[in-house]
Amino acid sequence: MSLFYAAASFFAERIRVNSIESGTRDGRRVWIKRRRGSATFTLACANLFFRLAGNPVHALSESRKWQQWEVNSFTQLHGDQYRAFAEGDSAVVAQELPGVSMAKHLDRALLTPAMAAAAGREMRRCHSIWSEAFAGGWSHGDPHAGNFLYDEAQDRAWLIDFEVMHDIAMPAQDRHADDLLVFLQDMVGRVTVQRWVPLALAFLDAYGCRETVSKLIPRLILPRGIPRLWWAVRTTYLPGDELARRLEYLREALSERGVNVRS
Repeated sequence: MSLFYAAASFFAERIRVNSIESGTRDGRRVWIKRRRGSATFTLACANLFFRLAGNPVHALSESRKWQQWEVNSFTQLHGDQYRAFAEGDSAVVAQELPGVSMAKHLDRALLTPAMAAAAGREMRRCHSIWSEAFAGGWSHGDPHAGNFLYDEAQDRAWLIDFEVMHDIAMPAQDRHADDLLVFLQDMVGRVTVQRWVPLALAFLDAYGCRETVSKLIPRLILPRGIPRLWWAVRTTYLPGDELARRLEYLREALSERGVNVRS
C-alpha cells in the first residue's frame, strides 16, 4: 500500500479503518464505531505521509488513545446534552446527535450560506473550549463537511468524529486556522465557482475571529511537491489552475473586507 493511497483512503473511505453501526443503549439511539484489525497499518502509513506532506495532524493509531480522545472530545463539546463512552478495547459508543451530514448537502448541491454559517459558528464555539491536551483552545484536525451535522430545526451544526489530533506544540491560533482551511478545502472543489466565495465568506463571517482568519490567509496558496498531493485529496482533485483561481477569488474578497492578505 502506497503512503499516498493510505492517507487518501483514511480520509476518503473511513470504512477502511472503522466499522460503524447503529444501536441502542439505555433506550437511546447510538452510533457504535469500532476499529478494524487492519487499521493500525493503514494509520501508520497515513501518519508517515502526513509528516512528509507537512500536514500538522496525526491519526490516533493506538486504539486506547483514540478511544480516550474521541470520548473526551465528544464530552467536552456535547456533554451537556449527549454522552459517549468507550466499549471494550476497540469501540466508541456515542449518542445520536440531530441533523444530517453536511457532506450530503454538498454532494446534492444543496449547501446554503446558512448551513456554512452554522458550521462557522460551531467551529468558533468548539475552538473556545479549553483543552487540557493542548493547554489551550481545542481543535479538531479534520473538520471536513462530513464531520459536521446540520440540524435544520435548530439552524445549528454539530462537530463529530475525533480520530486525529493536531500536533500539541502547534499554537492554538495556527491550529484553528488549519481547521478553517480544512473545511474550505473540502468545499472548494464541490461547489460551482459562482457559489464558492459566498459560501466561504458565510462560513468565515460566522466564525467571526479576524485574527484567526488572518492566520488562514497564507494557507490559501497552493503548495508544491508532496503537500500538493495532499491538497489534491482535500479538494476533490479540482484542477490546479481552477483551484488557484478560486483561492485568489477568496483572498480578494477577504482583502475587500479589510483582512490583511499579506499576513
